[in-house]
Formats: sequence, structure tokens, C-alpha cells
Amino acid sequence: MKRIRIIFLIGFLCISSPYSFGQVLHEIGVTAGPAAITSDYGQRGEFRNFYYNTGFGVGFQHYMNFVYTGNNYRTSYFKDFFRVRTEIDYFHSYLNHYGPISYQNNPRGEMLRAMHGETNIFEIGTQLEWHFTQIREFLIFSERFSPYITAGIHAVYYIPDAYSDLGPIDNPRVLFPAFQGGLNLDSGFTYNFVFGGGTRYRLGRNSDLVAEIKWQYYGSDYIEGLNVQGPQNKSNDWTIWLNFGYIHYLNF
Repeated sequence: MKRIRIIFLIGFLCISSPYSFGQVLHEIGVTAGPAAITSDYGQRGEFRNFYYNTGFGVGFQHYMNFVYTGNNYRTSYFKDFFRVRTEIDYFHSYLNHYGPISYQNNPRGEMLRAMHGETNIFEIGTQLEWHFTQIREFLIFSERFSPYITAGIHAVYYIPDAYSDLGPIDNPRVLFPAFQGGLNLDSGFTYNFVFGGGTRYRLGRNSDLVAEIKWQYYGSDYIEGLNVQGPQNKSNDWTIWLNFGYIHYLNF
């Protein structure tokens, strides 16, 4: 909970910065697209595991840019190239095991094939966008594309679930040995670090299209309810999200 309070404090400080007084341009957006959750389901590096465990994500964004704050004729690097962004995201994915062990015709392979999972993830947080071209030039159609990179931190609430076709999932005769001691289907809070990039396309005076890809690294390895007990587990869960959306300017 302490980490989550820090996240919201960072967001509040961004919003209440000196630039937020004056004619701040507010924008709202919605994005959606496939989200590949890399977890302890399946063997890492197995393409089928990455492809078939891909779920779906949807996000709602609020942006602030500051090009017209203060004296409109005075520019600064921050005003020209940065946006402050807050967003709420939701992700869902069904998960199964793919990889060489799961294809074996023995009890271990049968345990993996019989196990199925699901996760629901809710996020809220703040990001900072740095645009390659001047935002002012983009707004007046001098540039039709505005590529950018983004980084931030989100508070995360996750709800995992799992079951087995062989019986109760916590039975040692049903659960794969590497997961015994590492199964936790309780919902919980954590955080993630967000890094990504994308581009806007200037569609109209009050509207943009956006395409983006983001990598989100979680502070927990139980996002999907599993934590492999062994040296092969080298990182926490993470997500790659490819999304497309629409952005509307509220006061431009």
C-alpha cells in the first residue's frame, strides 16, 4: 500500500505543477488491442505460448499539454515536447501451457495440458510522453505525425484463477511439481513500470489517431497466480500491449 500511495503522489505532483495553471489543453482518449501476458504458463521462448496466451486490453487516457500556458509566445523544452498522461487500463487473458514438456505423453505432460488459467488486471497510473516533434507544430498541422516515447508507473489490482481437468488444482497429484508451493489464486495489489512508444496522426482540429506498443513489467510474479519454484524462473510477469485508438481535444 505504501508503494501505491507513492504512485498517486507522483501523479498529483505532475498535475499540480506550475504548468497546470493557465490554458492547459486537455485531451481524452480510448485505446484497445491485443495484450500478450508473459507469465509462468508455458515455456518461455515457445512461440505458441506467446501467441495463444495473448489476451485483450482496453485503456482510457487523459492528457495534458502545456504549449499555451503562461505567455503563449514564450516556449520551453518541456512545453514543446512533453505531455503528462494519466490512464486506466483493463487486461484479460486465458492461459494454457505450451512447450516441449506439455507435449510429452506422460503424467507431467498430462498435468500441464489439463491446467487452465485466467487473469484480470486493472491498472491506474501516470506516464510522461516525450514527442520527437514540437507539439505546437503538430497542433497546427505543420506535422501530421507525432512519434513519441513514454514511461511511467501504474498501480495494479489483479484477479487470477486456475483449474485442472484432472481434479482440484491444489492436489499434489494434479498440480505440476514446479508449481507446488507457488500457487496463489488470491487477488492482490502491486505496481508495474511502463515503457513504450508510438505515434499520433493528426486527423482533425480536435482529433488524433494513435498507435502504440508498451512493455509493462509487474512488481509481482503472481499476476496469473503462479510462481515457478526453481532457477528457471528468472523474472516477474510482464505484458506487451499493442493498441490503437482515438484522442479527442476538449478545449482546443
